[in-house]
Amino acid sequence: MASKHIGRQDLIGKVVDVHAHVGINIKAFAETGFPYCSCIEDLYYRQTANGVDCSVVFPITPELFFDIPHYVETGKLTAAVRPLSEAPYVQENRMLLYDVFRFCPERASHFLPFVSVDPGRKIPEQLAGLRELEQQFPIYGFKIHPTLCQTKVSKLLEEGEVFLDFARERNWPILFHADADPKEEFSGGEDTFRVVEKHPEIRYCLAHCMIFHRGYLERANALPNVWIDTAALKIQVQTVYEKHPSVPTAADLIDCDYSDHLKVMQALVQRYPRTIVWGSDAPYHSYITRRLAAEGLYYEFRLKGTYEQEKAALDVLSPEKRQQLGVNALDFIFG
Repeated sequence: MASKHIGRQDLIGKVVDVHAHVGINIKAFAETGFPYCSCIEDLYYRQTANGVDCSVVFPITPELFFDIPHYVETGKLTAAVRPLSEAPYVQENRMLLYDVFRFCPERASHFLPFVSVDPGRKIPEQLAGLRELEQQFPIYGFKIHPTLCQTKVSKLLEEGEVFLDFARERNWPILFHADADPKEEFSGGEDTFRVVEKHPEIRYCLAHCMIFHRGYLERANALPNVWIDTAALKIQVQTVYEKHPSVPTAADLIDCDYSDHLKVMQALVQRYPRTIVWGSDAPYHSYITRRLAAEGLYYEFRLKGTYEQEKAALDVLSPEKRQQLGVNALDFIFG
């Protein structure tokens, strides 16, 4: 197995972005959505320009296994007759690691690659791909996005449970796309917590502040192996302020001034100082798309933010609180 080139000691006192993507989103490109791509070199310059020292990074979508024209036309994933990847994320994970370590090795010390998996499809083939890659490259964890896979996160308690075993054996953390919308079929909060609570031996991070759902934030805060990231904070706050149909009811939200994402950041860190970690969601600090949330339910998003706005949410904190978030990030990544 490839030895890790970055350890906890290397990142003490550094600014770490725990949530960023590279790769392509063919559906977004085909339907004139945004963003539609990112590469390691692009991300490196964006982050260093904003004073970020290191970044967790993972693929965007598993599209190359699926029928892309059908996906563009309907928003639904179906297996392709002649897929461009052996299984979901196999080629996307390979490209991520090639981008970091072979195409841009001069930037490799800036990145902590996480690999992605689909919890319910072609599991032996995905595992074979991961075993091949870990012999060649350092890998630091899993990113699991059930909504983009259109696979229920609860599959991790069924046939996909082998991925949790795989993570535990390697001391890998798992970063989940998680949702507080009760109508969301794939990444629902209740199902995500079922996974987390059944496997407390693994470290988890739940993305996007759980859309500021008080109950889920309190639940995460009570667990020593769970963190919450702030990825795409500016536009997540915007969805609440504009009362987007995907957000929790007002009664379920934490009490904040949602007119300003900087104030929301300060409130989150004040309430949950051990639990919050900072992440940008680059390049998905903007989100202009139509997304399937459940059978027959599509959401339109027209949200624009910048990396600078995401970094401002970290910079608005006192030095002591920024330092605490740095410790939280290292606790999540390395234990």
